[in-house]
Amino acid sequence: MMNLGGRRSGIGASRRATATSGHKVHNPTMTEFRRAPRTVTDTSPIDKVGPGLEGAVVDGGSSIRSGTATTRSPAARRSAGRRTPRSPAARRRGRRAIVLLDAGAVSISIAVGVAVLGAMGKGTEAPEHSVGFLALLSVPIYLISFSAYGLYRRDRRRLSSTSFPDLFHLAHALAAAAVATLVGSHLLHHVWSAVPRLSITGVTLLTVPCLLTVPLVRVAGVALVRVRGIVRSKVIILGSGTVADSVARRLASFDDVELLGCVDDPGAYGDGGRGLTSIGLLGSIADLPDLCTDLDADRVIVAFSPARAPQVAQTLRQLPQNVLISVVPRLFDLLTWRSHVDELHGLPVMDVAPPVLSLFSRFVKRAMDLAIALGIAIVGLPAWIATAVAIKATSPGPVFFKQLRSGRGGRPFGIYKFRTMRVGAEEEKSELEEANEVDGPIFKIKQDPRVTRVGRILRATSLDEFPQLINVIKGDMSLVGPRPFVLDEADRIHGWAARRFDVRPGMTGLWQISGRNDLPFEELRSLDYAYVASWSIWWDLKILWHTPSCVLRRRGAY
Repeated sequence: MMNLGGRRSGIGASRRATATSGHKVHNPTMTEFRRAPRTVTDTSPIDKVGPGLEGAVVDGGSSIRSGTATTRSPAARRSAGRRTPRSPAARRRGRRAIVLLDAGAVSISIAVGVAVLGAMGKGTEAPEHSVGFLALLSVPIYLISFSAYGLYRRDRRRLSSTSFPDLFHLAHALAAAAVATLVGSHLLHHVWSAVPRLSITGVTLLTVPCLLTVPLVRVAGVALVRVRGIVRSKVIILGSGTVADSVARRLASFDDVELLGCVDDPGAYGDGGRGLTSIGLLGSIADLPDLCTDLDADRVIVAFSPARAPQVAQTLRQLPQNVLISVVPRLFDLLTWRSHVDELHGLPVMDVAPPVLSLFSRFVKRAMDLAIALGIAIVGLPAWIATAVAIKATSPGPVFFKQLRSGRGGRPFGIYKFRTMRVGAEEEKSELEEANEVDGPIFKIKQDPRVTRVGRILRATSLDEFPQLINVIKGDMSLVGPRPFVLDEADRIHGWAARRFDVRPGMTGLWQISGRNDLPFEELRSLDYAYVASWSIWWDLKILWHTPSCVLRRRGAY
């Protein structure tokens, strides 16, 4: 293990002796690193941790160990056993893999288009095999268009591997590639008559399937990476306070991101120590450039250190060029992904995105709710029947559970769910108040004794919430919105947080894709406020896009 702290006695003393004798200290948890382990001496900048931290040993870059006690962060526990990319060459191979995935997706789209053209007998003046040959030759045009629209550059700059933000740019890139292919086929036909000329109908049929195949193939590629445990990004947090803790908790939800630890100046919080103990302290802020090189980090997230801003900025300017920097803004509670960065004579300024609550937007949202809810209800009818049979066969009582919840404007409505608890569970709630594992007015227990055997499965897979589609169709709820609280919980929400009642509650929302029941109540309130204050149709679509993967991973579902 790489000794980053050094203790004066016991295990730490023996490792310190090995380090100062000139031998390299090996870290078994980092054996995949291509570079040799760092030689650690008493003069190493990492050892300058200051008073109160001299006995700390960083375990695998993600936990603090003092004596025999070890505190590992959730991110560290999730990182155990992952396969980590070793070098810039490995990252380049990852980007090439994305290009190959896109090439395969475009080829599939073209094959579908050629088959449709052959069945229709339209779109070209040449035989089907000639059209297919020309279409395959146009694959590089599509990839060049993707690159020109930044579809590969933006992916590297993101913390999470998601294709949703690229859909708009993908549509533009496909349109440009389709025009280039159309024009190219006509130009080549004049030079070589054997090359078929594509019509607008033909090139459209070849291109439109890409809107589906490219995102799906990319999602499949990301899922394969996660299943194999490959780390896409290695992160160091600058800061060690509550915001750093919040960042670490969010990073733990990404299977392909590894949190190496944090850096901060000891004593910055005025107690001779640090503001947080759940993230491994790698060193001081001045050590950050060396740490990024030694640990092969590719991103630094700045999360509120009490250190002076000029000192922090000077250190960040010294980072290796391949290391990306992300900054958590001071008033992050007011900002969302819809906020825009403006420029005021060299000074970056961010706006608070206003809500788009026009009559037309509300109409579109309601129409989308009805269309999707009816579609899911019809397609999922066999699953509804199977679930009802399983509930009836394993526990006495009704299939559905109805409970009063607070809706738009604070008006109560009856929410429908598949029953997951035994009959009379509501009367037992007062006896279990002390076992509540969630802060605030919310009541949740991970291993609730009232939950039935089938109910535990339904909750883990979120199938118990499917009857809420009835509420969506009735107009009590929306597909996307704030979490629907029970009445006594809703009565304790006041002030700015009460803006959540300006819209219908949702089956999913920011709370669903951000951690569900694992979220602190204050964070849940902030997410609901951010959703209402900056609502848009595009934001609803983004949340719906991310919901299935969050449900499948079952985090916070109990």
